[in-house]
Amino acid sequence: MKYSFSFLSICILSFIIVFSCSTEEEESVAPVVQTPEPEPEPDPVEYSLTVSAADGGTVSTEGGTYDEGTEVTITATPSEGYRFTGWEGNTSTEESLTITLNSNQTYQAQFELIPIYTLTVTIGEGGTVSTEGGEYEEGTEIEITATANEGYRFDGWEGYESDENTITLNISSDTELTPIFNIVNLSPTNYGVDEYWGKIVEFEPDIIFADDIPELNREGLLGTINLALEYYGNYGPTEWYIIGDNEDNYSSLGKIFADRRLERNQINEDEYEWNRQDIINDFNTSPVGLYGRRGDGYHLVLWKIDLNPEWYFPVDITVHEYTHIVQSANLFTKDEEDRPDGDRRRIGWGPIFFSEGTAVYYAEYIPRLLANQGKTIDWPPLNNRVSLNDKMKEFMLEDIQPNLDSCPNFNIWEVNYSTRETCSPYRFGAWGVAYLLDKVNDQDAFWKTLWPNIDEMGWDGAFEFTFGITMEQFNQEFLEFLELPIEQQLEIIPDI
Repeated sequence: MKYSFSFLSICILSFIIVFSCSTEEEESVAPVVQTPEPEPEPDPVEYSLTVSAADGGTVSTEGGTYDEGTEVTITATPSEGYRFTGWEGNTSTEESLTITLNSNQTYQAQFELIPIYTLTVTIGEGGTVSTEGGEYEEGTEIEITATANEGYRFDGWEGYESDENTITLNISSDTELTPIFNIVNLSPTNYGVDEYWGKIVEFEPDIIFADDIPELNREGLLGTINLALEYYGNYGPTEWYIIGDNEDNYSSLGKIFADRRLERNQINEDEYEWNRQDIINDFNTSPVGLYGRRGDGYHLVLWKIDLNPEWYFPVDITVHEYTHIVQSANLFTKDEEDRPDGDRRRIGWGPIFFSEGTAVYYAEYIPRLLANQGKTIDWPPLNNRVSLNDKMKEFMLEDIQPNLDSCPNFNIWEVNYSTRETCSPYRFGAWGVAYLLDKVNDQDAFWKTLWPNIDEMGWDGAFEFTFGITMEQFNQEFLEFLELPIEQQLEIIPDI
């Protein structure tokens, strides 16, 4: 019995041990994980690019097949005699085109023959020109210079709007061009006091430059004098003496002036030195001005010019002084009178208000009018698009309105050089002139109607004949006008 129990116990124990080992063995084995196989990568998207060139040029590539998103630059090159005009398939007009491939694309470079035009330059008597012309591709730029022979002057071009003797021509059509040369008619060396006074003459004004005046300034002044002559006509004889800031030249120009007077029998030997010194003194007195000389039958302008190299086109000053010449030329008397303004001048000269007012107004009006008519004028106010309206507004707001209290109820005769710092005859006068010209709707009324009638009618009579009112009536009307709003005042100013 004891033996049986033991055997049974052993059997049970053995079963337990075997079962236990089997369980531990099973738990120690890791489970098997199944990994899915990777999906194959898709093939890249490709697009085709087709590039060709029309007749007249080549392209840098004919295209091909490219992966999506590829950037490709194509360059078109025209053949000789052709020009690139654009791309068929793209709106760009640039010869190099960069595209990004995101679809099938086709481009063709377009070319056209460059037109050939003929330039014919005809040369007449009196000068030479730098080219006789020829055949040129459209768009070719050619610089052409006309040079006048001695005794002639260059006066512009037939077939091209310019007074410059050197022009740059852009060829865009068949063109015929002729430089215009005219004989220079020198002023007479001897003439009577009344021989040419008040007349439009054929001969040139005498323009005498000091040695220190650079060529740029000379050309600018000659050009602007011609502008004034074109508008008013060439009143003669006229002498301009132009000097810089070198006082050593005063004496040399004084000698030229006195020699001319002697040669032209206008003075005798005893008066020579006085005349020479008189001009030197005048140069020291005023930078620029008309010095009359009605008693000798000629007009005299002395000008001490600013030699700033940027200031070579004194258009307004030139026209200003020439306006005084026109007024003087239309007044034939040699007799002088004491005037209400305390000055002494030739009979009929009129108030300084109007003599300076017309000079200022016409100096602003005439260049703008000529420019409006197509004349090429190199002048800062025109280059900067300052209109006549802008300039007159400046006069009113900066010079007149701030000083109205300084000259209440003024008499026109009392607005003269002595009041220039307050009641300026230049600025007040310019607006007075504008008022009267608008009143009669004639921008030329002063020099075409008033001045030519003064000798016969006197100043007051010619004034009333021209403008339909007396000086006293104008004085009152103008004072009332100055009280108007600036917008209403500007309505009378021409739109140029």
